[in-house]
Amino acid sequence: MKLGKVVALGSRRLGQELREAFYLRTGLDGTRPLAIRAHPTERCNYRCGSCKCWRLDDYPPEMPLGEWCRALADLRGFVGPYCVQFAGGEPFVYKPFLALVEWCAAHRIDWGMITNGSALSPANVARLVAATPLNIDVSVDGASSAVHDASRGVPGSLVCIAKGLRTLRRARDAAGGSFPIRVKPTVHRRNLHEMPQLVEWAVSAGATSIDFSPVRPWTPEVGQDLWLRPQDERALEQAIESLVAAKRAGAPIETEESRLLAWPSHFRGEWVQPDVAPCRVGLRDFHILANGDVRMCWEYPPIGNIRRSSAREVWTGPVASAQRATMMQCANFGSPKCASSCLAHRTMGQDWKRVALLTRREL
Repeated sequence: MKLGKVVALGSRRLGQELREAFYLRTGLDGTRPLAIRAHPTERCNYRCGSCKCWRLDDYPPEMPLGEWCRALADLRGFVGPYCVQFAGGEPFVYKPFLALVEWCAAHRIDWGMITNGSALSPANVARLVAATPLNIDVSVDGASSAVHDASRGVPGSLVCIAKGLRTLRRARDAAGGSFPIRVKPTVHRRNLHEMPQLVEWAVSAGATSIDFSPVRPWTPEVGQDLWLRPQDERALEQAIESLVAAKRAGAPIETEESRLLAWPSHFRGEWVQPDVAPCRVGLRDFHILANGDVRMCWEYPPIGNIRRSSAREVWTGPVASAQRATMMQCANFGSPKCASSCLAHRTMGQDWKRVALLTRREL
């Protein structure tokens, strides 16, 4: 990652910390969105047992490319320079996705994405790299086809992803890029034993780092087959010991040691103390859904719609303000639903350690 980009991101992060501290001390709201996600589609071409996206009863209408561009430009007018992380569903299922990230690059909006890796063809990779991403994260759930493909519900998917990752790494390096290529596994009962080997697999496939997250109670399959049972606890301890040792030895594992060590509590259904308290989601998260709805957290209703209101109006409106105050006392805070989820924020110190890891890998 380029030094100038690191400095810019650090400056944004520090400014947000100060605004949040002011809000928590005085109740006066000068917060701005920092963790910005865009979900161009909720559809997906994979069939993961841990996810609902591919089997929803109904899908919301998706905004056309022009409305996405207008919404992202309006957001910049409100918060200044920012980074948007594209997610889904699978972003590539949205047909104008590549045109959307190319628009971001042309308008100097930083962007990153998480993908299932199914669409990393040479042609798509060339356009992605040319659009100068801040990061590309790829979901991989096993070091063997037997484990990964069963987890993702698509035969042959791991071979496809490995080919795509190598194509992405070659294209990035040829272009002189330094953006992180991160492997993102979801850890569950069926793949736990392969997590140490997955670190080696990720490096061999061209990833620059790996970041683990334990499965969350989101689908019937999680409770029936993927959630760890008491008899799995020793295997869990062994996997954690192996990952912690590898991390201490210099393996490119981004996951904080404290989060790795918290997995037993997570799978016992215990509440844990998150790294950042009280909950900051309502002070920084701005998730734009496919139909323009904006949420701060999946456990709460939308705070507005970016098609009908400006980003400033959505964030500072009465619905968002009331929800923000309520979320400071959220009953789910620290539960298995959120303590280890994508909404669980890190401290500034932890973020700097991750940046140092990624920067060191590029030296």
